[in-house]
Amino acid sequence: MLLIFSKMVTIALLLAVGVLAYRLGIVSRSGSREISALIVKICCPIMIISNALADESVLTWGTLGTALAVCLGIYLVLICLGHLLPRLMGVPDRERPSYLMLSLFGNVGFIGIPVSLSVLGPASVPYVIVFNVMYNAFFYTYGYRVISKGVGKTIPLKLSAMVNEGTVSCLIALAIYLFRISVPEIVGQTLGYVSSCTTFLSMLVLGVTLATTPLKTVLANPRIYLFSLVRILALPILLALVLGFFFHDPMMVSALVLMSAMPAGNMAVMLASQHGMDTDTLTSGIITSTLLCLLTIPLVAHFFPQ
Repeated sequence: MLLIFSKMVTIALLLAVGVLAYRLGIVSRSGSREISALIVKICCPIMIISNALADESVLTWGTLGTALAVCLGIYLVLICLGHLLPRLMGVPDRERPSYLMLSLFGNVGFIGIPVSLSVLGPASVPYVIVFNVMYNAFFYTYGYRVISKGVGKTIPLKLSAMVNEGTVSCLIALAIYLFRISVPEIVGQTLGYVSSCTTFLSMLVLGVTLATTPLKTVLANPRIYLFSLVRILALPILLALVLGFFFHDPMMVSALVLMSAMPAGNMAVMLASQHGMDTDTLTSGIITSTLLCLLTIPLVAHFFPQ
């Protein structure tokens, strides 16, 4: 646990670098958006493929099927949590779609992949990839349904949007694992150089986001604190205990539990904003859970199976 806590301290320091870079005028809001696009479209996909090529872990069809089934189960639990907990907390009806989005769609790519590499190492990557595939499947189907409820009109599904850099890179990486595909060394080295900058750039962008967010307003919602603590602390610990009892693959359980402990992600805000849904609750949940995860992830990791 001490080692993982030190990893999260490192991530916190990288976030601080992002805040400092903004305060000193080195990175602007527009520059942050451009770096974010670079991460999403190039760095993160290449990091997924690069780590799959470098990792010697063996992923069988049986293991892949098990991981997909577990991920599906986790998402069904997240749906139940997103419906039930806001009701118990007395959240107004108009805000409940936002809480459901916060429950379902964690930052399993932008933050999840760099954190999993830092905390669990390259052997976690195949399971993180599977979780990201399931994320995309739910986001571009059920996510649109939730937004439709939030804005009071039907938002047409865009299944074609599932074909993006993240999904394609995940499928390529799974193929690499399943069929042990290799590339020339010079290609692998080039991919590795691009991959190595992803964690820093991701935390840099998040730091700029923190620096440009009115935290006093964002962090003033007590319901968000309670919801976030249940979502990224209590639930992952429960999942770790249950999955650790039924499955005897420590890396698979640890990686999938770690993904369930990720803070809420920006994709929900982007989709909600695009269709005119109020994003105040979503923004508050994202910032709050992102700050809390620096403390909650080491606590969750204490319950990882050995």
